[in-house]
Amino acid sequence: MIRNMGMLDRTLRVFFGAILIMISWPFLDVIPGTVLSYFCLIFGVINIVSSLMCWCFMYSIFEVSTKGDE
Repeated sequence: MIRNMGMLDRTLRVFFGAILIMISWPFLDVIPGTVLSYFCLIFGVINIVSSLMCWCFMYSIFEVSTKGDE
């Protein structure tokens, strides 16, 4: 697996992933039909995991890299 994410990209993913996870938990039992809450939770976790791995599967499919020369 080749790293394809730069530091700014990783930082933003962790930040917005944490926000998505935080807004999903309080609403899991409040919103009827919790599809949106689960979507936010899953998408937030995926963003944090991909950030920790420094690899995005969508970037690899489209051969994109934000890594640069770090």
